[in-house]
Amino acid sequence: MATVVKTTAATKSFGEREVLAPLELEVNAGEVVGVIGPNGGGKSTLLMMMAGLLEPSSGTVTVCGIAAHKLALQSAGRVGLVMARPGLYPLLTGRENLEYFGGLFGLSRDEVRSKGDDLLRRFDLAAHMDQRLSTWSTGMQQKLSLVRALLLNPDLLLFDEPAANLDPLAAQTLYDELRERADDGLACVLVTHNLVAAESKCDRVWLINGRLVEEIAIEPPEPPAAGPLMLAWQRMEAGA
Repeated sequence: MATVVKTTAATKSFGEREVLAPLELEVNAGEVVGVIGPNGGGKSTLLMMMAGLLEPSSGTVTVCGIAAHKLALQSAGRVGLVMARPGLYPLLTGRENLEYFGGLFGLSRDEVRSKGDDLLRRFDLAAHMDQRLSTWSTGMQQKLSLVRALLLNPDLLLFDEPAANLDPLAAQTLYDELRERADDGLACVLVTHNLVAAESKCDRVWLINGRLVEEIAIEPPEPPAAGPLMLAWQRMEAGA
């Protein structure tokens, strides 16, 4: 598998405080790598370096062979980032948000619509796209932020607690989408506190606490049949 992300002796400090000790990590195309650790352990800092939003204090972080912070300036659409907060404009409609962000990367309205329509239907957002986001739930906005990240067919998808504000069924849909994207060849990194999601969707997990404590290869179990609680939730969503 081709290496998409590589950190070489990468560190990050803020002033005199070292947040991340030297890291030697790789993420390959077609896999989901989970990042788990305590609050303040450097997980989000690592993700921001991969996104090119922070430069390492020493060492390198590359995406597709290019320094991540340089790639963010040259071709930002090659990395999709989904944060715990959606980062959208509440006074714009869903459609206006997608068209605005797509336009930043040179997509026409028609291109945004053709690339986004299938995803909007998948996430049950299509019927709401002409409503202002201020009327949407936070979970709906989070799903739209994932659609935004996927518009440009990125090489790398980064997730920082993406399901924190989603209901159980929406969270499952998002994690399923993450796994499917990786199975189609995308490289994905998932920062999460959800150990069940990490064990069911990730190929490897890094335990991070200022350094790489351990890397764990995951052999996902067979998915269990939906239990009575999930089935009841699904009936409620379907209006039964």
